[in-house]
Amino acid sequence: MNDSKISVRYAKALFESAADKGSLDEARKDMLHLQELCKLEEFQYFLQSPVMKTSHKRKLLDDILENKTHALTSGLLDIVFKNNRELYIPGIARNFEALYKKHNGIKSAVLLSAVAMDDKARIKIEKLLGDSFKARVDLSIEEKKELIGGFVIRVEDQQYDASVANKLKTIKKQLLN
Repeated sequence: MNDSKISVRYAKALFESAADKGSLDEARKDMLHLQELCKLEEFQYFLQSPVMKTSHKRKLLDDILENKTHALTSGLLDIVFKNNRELYIPGIARNFEALYKKHNGIKSAVLLSAVAMDDKARIKIEKLLGDSFKARVDLSIEEKKELIGGFVIRVEDQQYDASVANKLKTIKKQLLN
């Protein structure tokens, strides 16, 4: 079975269970915490370790999470480890977040900027994007010096590039032609 299908199925099962029980926010908090853990190289190695028993991995994960996960999340993790699917935890967490955002009408946006942005500018940009897309916007900002100036903004599958680097590349193409 395709690994993305596996991740989607587990994420969907957790999402539907949490929605039925009114625990979406608690499950999301757990999944966001797992996403942060999955960014750590050591945690990835821990999940992929062929030497460590699955039951031991499950116990260690409980210790890492300090047994503070919601009952639904804990139940899902029990099933994931029972079925030896722990490698799919990063995908499950990512797919759960996508389902949560879709359910709540939240659009993901990334702003790449040549200079650091303050909170005031961030709030204005979120509001502007929210008004444009008629949705709540979850904006993350990254500083990229190689843009030279300007910005690049991505909202889900749409991108607008107003960077100096892009303008220079366009001018270079025109000059070479």
